[in-house]
Amino acid sequence: MRIGTIGALIGGGLVALIGIALHSVLNEAQFAVVDPLGVIAIALLALGLPALYLSEHRWFGTLAKAGFGIMAAGWIVAAVGLPVAIYGPEIAFFAFLLGLLVAMIGAFVFGVATLRSDEATVPRLGAWLLVAALPVGLPFTIAFTGYVMGEFADPWGGPMLLYGLAWLVFGNYLRTHRGEVSTGKATPQ
Repeated sequence: MRIGTIGALIGGGLVALIGIALHSVLNEAQFAVVDPLGVIAIALLALGLPALYLSEHRWFGTLAKAGFGIMAAGWIVAAVGLPVAIYGPEIAFFAFLLGLLVAMIGAFVFGVATLRSDEATVPRLGAWLLVAALPVGLPFTIAFTGYVMGEFADPWGGPMLLYGLAWLVFGNYLRTHRGEVSTGKATPQ
């Protein structure tokens, strides 16, 4: 549980920072720095998935189970696809993007299920950030990079920023409620 909590906090922070960096329309030299950080960040967030599951699975209904499962599957594909794409064949980049898209769709569904549940113990702010990641983050990034920066680039920066912030919220919750979560007696926020 402690490793998952640390993964959620550090990984969430790194993913949010990478999301911000992608809004600056990175060049090849900058990607040489961001790509390895992305590999670390995505792997750390993958470690956070079991901690979040253990904290919340008691209230999961069909929608939450489906959303969490889709989010987890997509994130694991992204976690495997990114390092393969960076250090191997570039075709694997499509696996990373597909995994990221699937994870964001699952995050949306899981966020909606969390907001609908009276028994969810994680902060609602994290759920709102998950819900907003794809439908708000994607158009924001396209508009910002296209109309403010003058060059369309990396539309997944906005979703990654909001998704990373959601994991910072969840990681902080897991850190501060660790004893309650492990005993199954967490109090709603």
